[in-house]
Amino acid sequence: MPPRTAVAKKGGKRRYVREVDGTPTEHINVTGCTKYWGSMPWAIPYGAKTVATKYLAGQESGILPALYEADPQSAFEWLKKAPYQDRDAAGAKGTKVHKAFEEWLKGDDEVDIDDPEIREMFDGLLALNERYSIVWERSEQTVFNSEVGYAGTMDGIVLITFPGEDTPRRCVADIKTSRSVNKHEYAMQLAALRHGTVICHDDGTEEPMPETDELGVILWVRPDQEPQVIPVVADDTTFQHFKLCVAMAYAEQVADERVGFYPPLADPNDDTKLLTEREGTK
Repeated sequence: MPPRTAVAKKGGKRRYVREVDGTPTEHINVTGCTKYWGSMPWAIPYGAKTVATKYLAGQESGILPALYEADPQSAFEWLKKAPYQDRDAAGAKGTKVHKAFEEWLKGDDEVDIDDPEIREMFDGLLALNERYSIVWERSEQTVFNSEVGYAGTMDGIVLITFPGEDTPRRCVADIKTSRSVNKHEYAMQLAALRHGTVICHDDGTEEPMPETDELGVILWVRPDQEPQVIPVVADDTTFQHFKLCVAMAYAEQVADERVGFYPPLADPNDDTKLLTEREGTK
C-alpha cells in the first residue's frame, strides 16, 4: 500500500498511514509532535507582536476604528485572527519556495516565480548549493519510524563539506523560511527524520533510511537577509527529547477518546437521575 497522509476525524490533525504487519496504521506527524516541547515558549511573544502590529496598521489605515464603530466584536475578531493570518501567509510562501526548489532539483532550470520575495529565497537556496557544493541524494520523501509511531516529510539528504573539512558529511537537510531557526523544535524534527527507519516512496516501495551525520543542516533563506546553512544537533539525546513529545501526543489522543469527566452529581433526594443512567461528558 502506498504511504498516504490522512486527516484524523478529531481536531483536523494530520496523520501518515503505513501498513504495519498487514494493517494500515496511523502515525503521528513529526511537526505536530514538537508543539509539546515546553508549549513552544516563543508562541506568546509572537502572537502579541503580530496583534500589536496589526493594531497599529489598522489604526493608521482607519480600518480598525471603522470596524469598532460598526461592531466592537468584529474589531476584536479582526485583531484576534492576526497571528493565524500571519502564520498561514508565511507558511504559504514557504511551501512555494519548497515547490520551486523541488522543480529545480528535478531539472527545471527556468522555474517560473512571480513573487519577488519567493524569488529571493529561491535564489538564496541556489546560492547555498553553489557555495557549499551541496549534492542532494534524496529530496521530498516520507520517512517512517513505526516502532515509535511517527512519520514526516523530509526535505532531503545531502552531501555537504563544512568549511575546514576535507570529507563531505551526509546530513538530513531542512529548508526553513521562518523568521528564526534557533528553536529546539527544529532540532527535534531533524533528529526524528534522521532516526526514521524507512523511506516510503509514492509507488509503495520502501528502502532503509541511510545512515546520516549526527549534525543535520538547516538551509535558512529569508527575503531580508543573506542565506545561511545552520548545523543542528540531531543526535540521540535530541531524539530522546522528541520521543517524549510523541508520548505526549499519543497521551492527548487517548485522553480525547475517553470519558474524563461526568456531569455534576445529582441531588441525593432525586432518585430519577442516577449517575449510572447518565452519559458521561468529556
